[in-house]
Amino acid sequence: MKGMSMTSDAALRRTELLVASLWLVTAFGAITGAVLINPIINAPDYLTMVYPKSAALISGMLGWLINDIGIVFIGLLMFPILKKQSESMALGYLSMRIFESVLMIVGVFFAMMLIPLSQEFIKGGATDVTPYQAIGSVLKQAENWFLNILQLIFLGLGGIILTIMLYQARLVPRSISVVGTVGYALLLPAAVLALFGVLDPTPGGSGTILAVPVAIFEIILMPAWLFAKGFNLSAIASTPAKMVPSSPETNS
Repeated sequence: MKGMSMTSDAALRRTELLVASLWLVTAFGAITGAVLINPIINAPDYLTMVYPKSAALISGMLGWLINDIGIVFIGLLMFPILKKQSESMALGYLSMRIFESVLMIVGVFFAMMLIPLSQEFIKGGATDVTPYQAIGSVLKQAENWFLNILQLIFLGLGGIILTIMLYQARLVPRSISVVGTVGYALLLPAAVLALFGVLDPTPGGSGTILAVPVAIFEIILMPAWLFAKGFNLSAIASTPAKMVPSSPETNS
C-alpha cells in the first residue's frame, strides 16, 4: 500500500508540473500569435502586406495552435483531480476548454484565408479593390469574433468552474482562487462589450486591462504555486468517496 501511495504521489506531482508548464506554454503561444498576427492584418494596407509577410503570419498561427491544443490538455490533465470533487463540474470545465479551443482554431482558419486573398490581390493587379476589401473585412471580423471575443465566454465560464472548485476544495490557497474567479468573471462582460464594439479585446487594445487578473492567475500565481508546492494533497485525500448502494447479496 505504501508503494502504491508513493506511485500515486509521483504521478500527481508529474501532473502538477505538466499543468504548470502548459499554462506558461499556452500563454507564450497566445502572446506570440497576437504579436505576429495583429500588426499585419490590422494594418491599413494589409492586402499588400499579408502575402509578403506570410511567414510571420504562419508563425503566429502556429503559436495560436500551440495555445489551442495546450488548453485542451490542461483540461484533460485536471479532469482526474477535479472529478474527485465533482465529476459533473470537472466535465463542465473540460468541455469549456474544448469549446474555447475549437473557436480559436476557427479564428486561426479565417486569418489564414487572408494569405491567398492577399496573394491574388497582389498578383492580379486589380484596379478595383472594393471586392478584395469586402472579403478581407469579413475574414478579419470573423477572425476577431472567434479568436478574440467568443472564446472569452468559454474561457470565462470554464475558469469560473475551475476556480470555484479550487476554492471549495482548498486545492490551492484561497487567495489564488479568488484572484482567478474575479479575473475570469471579468471576461464575460468584456466579451459582451467587445461584441458591441465598446472595447477592443485584442492584446494591447482597450479591453486589455480586464484581462490582467486572468494573466496574473494563469501566468504567475498558478504556475508558481504548482511548481513550488503543488495541490493540497490532504484536500484530495479527504474527499469522500461516492457511496455505492450494497446489493441484497451483500446484506444477506
